[in-house]
Amino acid sequence: MRLSLGSSGLRVLLLAALGALILGGSLLLMRSPERTAPAPAPARELYARHCAVCHGPTGKGDGAGAEVIRSLMPDLSSAAAMARATDAYLFDMIKKGSSQFGRSNAMPAWGMQLTDDEIRALVVYLRTLAPPAPPGPPAGKVTP
Repeated sequence: MRLSLGSSGLRVLLLAALGALILGGSLLLMRSPERTAPAPAPARELYARHCAVCHGPTGKGDGAGAEVIRSLMPDLSSAAAMARATDAYLFDMIKKGSSQFGRSNAMPAWGMQLTDDEIRALVVYLRTLAPPAPPGPPAGKVTP
């Protein structure tokens, strides 16, 4: 079956196609620009906003929230305590919360509010709260 269009029908069809192209292009140009993720807040600010209420401003576990929780709070400023905690452990503790590690449910999982990059930055910041661990005795035989 053959469709026969007169010159006016063809003109209408071409104008409709041209209008659709123009309208489609206009809509593409009008769409909002791609949203970019906001830059992560500096780790010190993240710590102050999310952690210091319980862990305290210097990580000693003496924040106002620590009194309410009444749970043993780790001293993040202790070189010995921080030497026992790997970066992966700290990352997972922050992301998943303390209850996932057999501890109380006092520390929430921050993985829904903080990005992985923000959590990694927090881990780096936590390491600054504790002085470097003193060097242990030298390995092997010690001679005077």
